[in-house]
Amino acid sequence: RVRGVAVVKAMSELAGTPALAGHVLLFGLDANTYEHGSSHKQGVLEFADEYGKLGLSSCWGDRPDPTNHTTFNARTYLQPQLNKAVKLSDLDKPDVGDKNPKDFILFPRGGFAVVRTTKDNTGSGQYLENTVFPTLAFPSDHGLLATVIKPTPV
Repeated sequence: RVRGVAVVKAMSELAGTPALAGHVLLFGLDANTYEHGSSHKQGVLEFADEYGKLGLSSCWGDRPDPTNHTTFNARTYLQPQLNKAVKLSDLDKPDVGDKNPKDFILFPRGGFAVVRTTKDNTGSGQYLENTVFPTLAFPSDHGLLATVIKPTPV
């Protein structure tokens, strides 16, 4: 599995090539980051340290809030791999399902200011915290991100 840091480094290198001179990198990705990192899971704050070293910032700022989740999905007993199924009563327990801050929009630090960032897990422009998705109305397992940025004066 490709980790977010490797993808961002590759995109940053590409953005620095002569063919893209005069262009600005605005890059959205599923960074596959977790609220709490481990030896086999990339933590969101570690990811922020790495994109910061590349001179980038994000729609969540230079230090994203690890509890600002963009995913919350859990297997049901109707899906394969019953060993991963989650009871409804267990959804609020730590480390149950995939409830993590995985999605980002990155851009050059100092070149832009975030006006606002919104997320949506309903398909109607709102994000319902502690709501498992996908649903019939919202078929993705990642929330949608929308960010308004403005260039900063040079």
